[in-house]
Amino acid sequence: MKKLITLTALLIALIHMPVLAQTDYATLYQEAQVPDFKLVHDIDPYQNEDYQKYAWSPFPLFRLASDIYFKGQTIPAGYYILTPREMNGNTYVFFKEAGKVKFIIPVVKKELVPLDFYHDNLPTPKYTKWQKFCKSVRDGFYKIFKNSSKKAPPPNSYIVTENIEGDMYLVVLYYGESKYYMIFKSNKY
Repeated sequence: MKKLITLTALLIALIHMPVLAQTDYATLYQEAQVPDFKLVHDIDPYQNEDYQKYAWSPFPLFRLASDIYFKGQTIPAGYYILTPREMNGNTYVFFKEAGKVKFIIPVVKKELVPLDFYHDNLPTPKYTKWQKFCKSVRDGFYKIFKNSSKKAPPPNSYIVTENIEGDMYLVVLYYGESKYYMIFKSNKY
């Protein structure tokens, strides 16, 4: 009986304990450093390798409806291709527009994507009977004749935006096996 009472008291104490792993995004924003390097002609140095393996851009397209700010940099509203890169020992996300890198934003936190995240969040295509038949014929053809010119499918990607701590935005880029956290402000000051 003593064990049951002790176990119950322990469970109640754990339930009412505040969460200790809260992330302080304001501190992460202050610690993030603006990159001190520039790219030659604003071209991503690994861009050719990316586009050689895939039939189209393997990176997600991100639409901004309003301007956001990162330490003196104003990112205007528009469409950007978000490209995560390791440069100089740090992780950055390149905001590309028309093939040129417009902004380089540091990643404040990098984590692994949960195992079934893409399966749970990405929609699966719904095919008609004719499309299913054509897809099975095409897949069977590629199994029989190994077509070396067939491009690989791009890695899965997903973007989540959250409003945190009043005037701050958290943009989470899920790309492949990693997720990248970036923090922006909604006002300039």
